[in-house]
Amino acid sequence: MKDPISRNITIAGMFKYAAWYSMIFYMPVYFQKVFPIFQTEFATINALSLSILGFISSVSGSLIIDRYQKKFPNIMSNVCSISSLLAFPFSIICFLATKNFWLSISCLSLQFLLGETWFSPAMTML
Repeated sequence: MKDPISRNITIAGMFKYAAWYSMIFYMPVYFQKVFPIFQTEFATINALSLSILGFISSVSGSLIIDRYQKKFPNIMSNVCSISSLLAFPFSIICFLATKNFWLSISCLSLQFLLGETWFSPAMTML
């Protein structure tokens, strides 16, 4: 942990995973309480968006850094930061849109699509 890049990536990854696990564990309870008649829809859409959109996001993070790494040496850290910043507003809207299930679940899906591109660049930097 003497290398500052490795140390910072490890700390940032710990915070990212802590936030992600908190959201993942809280989300079903939240949707059950706020949208009780949409339990089946939530379970289906959540599973599909988490697996499919999360996979697409992770692969796209790899493709972005592979394509632009020679041109932009800082692309890996920028992808990690920018993807998290782009996903953040959708996380907020997801939990604040208490009157519209479809808006809330759409923002959750967009959060998965935009927010998971950080993983591949972070692992490559380590």
